[in-house]
Amino acid sequence: MKDSPGRPDEPRPTAGEWVDVAHAGGDLTWGVGAVSSRLGVAASTLRTWERRYGIGPSHRTHGGHRRYTERDISRVELVRRMVARGVSAQDAARVARHLDRDDLSSALRGESPSQTDLATDDLLDSLLAAATAADEQRLHDLLLAMLAGTPVLEVWRDVLSPTLCRLTHEVSRGAVTPESQTLARKAVLEHLHDVRGTQDARRRNGVKAQVLLATFVDEAKALPFVAWGAALAQADIGLRIVGPDVDLREVLDLATHLSPSVVVTWGAPAESASLVRRHLDAGQSGSFIRASGAWPDEMSIRFGLEAPEIPTDVHGAVRQVLDRVR
Repeated sequence: MKDSPGRPDEPRPTAGEWVDVAHAGGDLTWGVGAVSSRLGVAASTLRTWERRYGIGPSHRTHGGHRRYTERDISRVELVRRMVARGVSAQDAARVARHLDRDDLSSALRGESPSQTDLATDDLLDSLLAAATAADEQRLHDLLLAMLAGTPVLEVWRDVLSPTLCRLTHEVSRGAVTPESQTLARKAVLEHLHDVRGTQDARRRNGVKAQVLLATFVDEAKALPFVAWGAALAQADIGLRIVGPDVDLREVLDLATHLSPSVVVTWGAPAESASLVRRHLDAGQSGSFIRASGAWPDEMSIRFGLEAPEIPTDVHGAVRQVLDRVR
């Protein structure tokens, strides 16, 4: 998730900086009024987009008059179209600024740029802004676009986990309401469920469960666990996921019946260790991983009963499971 660099010959002045119109070469340049008439965008809106978002004329005359090149107009037109589809002007401008010549032309031909063309910091800011404004539809639109074409591990590492951490920090200092944090968590949970949902059909079709994931904590409060499962689903691992409304005895009985390669429990009560010991002493094959949320890491995991806890993140946890399945 990186910025898409422009071509070397493409001027990219920041807001308030222009190239002398004499250096426009053979390109025809246009004034604000002419662009307003051509695109049907009010001149005041054009000035606002330039001032706030850096979308506007890249040239000016010696007398200080702003002048748009054809490429400048293409960027404005793309912003106009995206805003008409419900994208915020701020996010539309971010997309338009990061498109090079070919991508800009493709977008104007109807191949709409994805929100994942935004820089990672921009995505973080957009998610935080949507959560703070309690804009549920905006949250879902952003999450859908991010997860549509990018592996869940990458999205979790680069955007979702940092966003959730920042929300926690902002709530702790009173800058964001707990309700906004809850809204964001629920939206993330829903989209992570969608990613791993394909496993339900596989299980119904008789695919063996290679991994049994069990949580004893509400999933909205165990999002690293949910991301873990979604990433394993994308890795084409046969999953069975249960909880939180089960007890450990039921989970262990299910493990005995399914004989998965790996059993993972998240947030199991400490007093359940004796049940786990009897399960392991009975000679059950496969790896047993106990996991729980941990700060400042995303989680801690422990193999069996005697091994020490290992701090890790979702990426490390996925690797541990894959090493034991493949």
